[in-house]
Amino acid sequence: MRLCATDQFDGKKIDVDLSAPIHSIADDFISRARESLTYALQPVVNIHTGGVYGYEALLRGVMAMGFADINSLFAKAWILGFSADLDAFLRELAVSHFLQLPNAGRYRLFFNLDPRLLETERPDKTLELLRRYDLHPELICFELSECADLTSSPDVAKTIAAYRRAGFQFAIDDFGSGYAGLRLLYEHPPELLKIDRFFISGMADDHRKRLFVSNTVQLAHVMGIHVIAEGVETEPELLACREAGCDLVQGYLIAYPQLNIEALRSNYDQISHINKRDRRELRSDFALIGERLERIPPLSADSSVQKMFDAFRRYKAHTIIPLLDRADRPIGLIHEADIKEYIYSIYGRDLILNPAFARSLSDFARPCPVVDIHSSVERLLETFSANVNSAGLIITQDAHYVGFMSTTALLQLIEQKNLAVARDQNPLTKLPGNIPIHDYVLHIIEEKNQIRHLAYFDFDHFKAFNDHYGFRLGDRAILMFAELLKKELGSGAWFIGHIGGDDFFAGIENMATAQVLRQIQHVLAKFSDDVQSLYDPEDRQRGYIRARDRAGEEREMPLMRCSAALIEIRPGDHYGCVDALGRVIAGLKHQAKTSESGLVFSHDSDARGSAQTIVNDAPLQPDT
Repeated sequence: MRLCATDQFDGKKIDVDLSAPIHSIADDFISRARESLTYALQPVVNIHTGGVYGYEALLRGVMAMGFADINSLFAKAWILGFSADLDAFLRELAVSHFLQLPNAGRYRLFFNLDPRLLETERPDKTLELLRRYDLHPELICFELSECADLTSSPDVAKTIAAYRRAGFQFAIDDFGSGYAGLRLLYEHPPELLKIDRFFISGMADDHRKRLFVSNTVQLAHVMGIHVIAEGVETEPELLACREAGCDLVQGYLIAYPQLNIEALRSNYDQISHINKRDRRELRSDFALIGERLERIPPLSADSSVQKMFDAFRRYKAHTIIPLLDRADRPIGLIHEADIKEYIYSIYGRDLILNPAFARSLSDFARPCPVVDIHSSVERLLETFSANVNSAGLIITQDAHYVGFMSTTALLQLIEQKNLAVARDQNPLTKLPGNIPIHDYVLHIIEEKNQIRHLAYFDFDHFKAFNDHYGFRLGDRAILMFAELLKKELGSGAWFIGHIGGDDFFAGIENMATAQVLRQIQHVLAKFSDDVQSLYDPEDRQRGYIRARDRAGEEREMPLMRCSAALIEIRPGDHYGCVDALGRVIAGLKHQAKTSESGLVFSHDSDARGSAQTIVNDAPLQPDT
């Protein structure tokens, strides 16, 4: 006779045969798990460089055991009472697979915890496992699922605190998909936060998703938490995540989960290549930050206390020493002020050097905010401001220590950045000015493998409007168009700039021609519609104003609009230099002003600057 018990988990019924001895069921279950289950590793990389930060262990082979998904597997193990045995096996399986990586000790292993075990879990068994493999706790980052309620039990808090004291790290997984995310973030602030794929998918074209992600990133950074964008699959998604301030990225754009260890790399160059092709931020702050860094020699956590004293004596100009773990990742700062009581006490120095005192350097370290060297100066200031009584910032590259930024150096850096920004941007619209635009066009000419589109915008009848209504309303028209460009083109891969006066520029790489034309047409039509609000009702109804033309003759001048010259540059097209390309665009601009739609599209050019043009004279309507 078959005796069954039925339980329910995640909305699914689980039937369990209770007629066999429980130890027999457990042995059979774990035996089948050993035969069927394995782990694939998926890299988590720096969003600026593609350097690997760590690898997530993703369970494979569940269906071979007869389960539809991982939740069903864990649910049955829980019902039968040997979840802990299964979890212990899986941890060792993940660790042993991770250790096959070359230089595994320089990365982190992300491991998904079964949330039902947290109330009774303790770090002892995992620490013993790591000792057997000669690994340290800081290599392991446990992922806590937001989809499980981890905030209701005080035992969960005790477990997380115990793991933290042992040196393990935590990440909140699938943030934004569950029902207790903010409370979990508040009660158990992790070292890392993984934003759910739902918010990343299509983020480049979804204003609300961009708003959610950027605000989440800002909140995390204020709390000293690094952010991982999960499930990034396209270049626009990557660039949108970088623009929102995400620190790390994971997804099919980088690499699929790999069962074959040899298929994994230590650096995914496509990320840095994508960032180099994106020219919205022509002048990164990388060089500015590098110039202000103090290269203070760090200490390793396993160094002796005597080495700490020696370091302060050798580097008298420094009042702090960075402390790193065994993989050169920052732990914090040792402050000279904190050890003065030992230095100046009669017996303090002898006491602290006594092995029986059992003090490690980690006991002397204070937390310090950590920022990647590829971050913006604004991100550095934001991080510094969010941390009370911080001595400065530890700067890393691909999670490894490169230097220290003191408070004084940060203030000097901010001043230097403000001067550079003021030099490079238009003072009215704050858009990149002529120097960044010239750099962008030079890059476009040098790029040989992408389809590129350049758009030159110029107002029609602007002088008449400016003379009739005055410079103040003229500036309002310019600002209106600048804001329109930022709204319609600024959120994607477009580079937009302000040449001066009523002349604007936009460029993009690797976008379908039809989509480029559609976006430019929409901008022109929207401006033509919006700018009418600046006219008096009588002039707007009449459709023209009485004003003097460039020859000084008074006549009827049509209402203002914007025209655009759009040029497509294909692989193999050669313009020689920026000036040659400028001459082509100037000719197209003249044609655009005389066309009905205000848009001229050119392609199939050659080195002499000649071009075939397609003039679209169809009337344009703003999208509803």
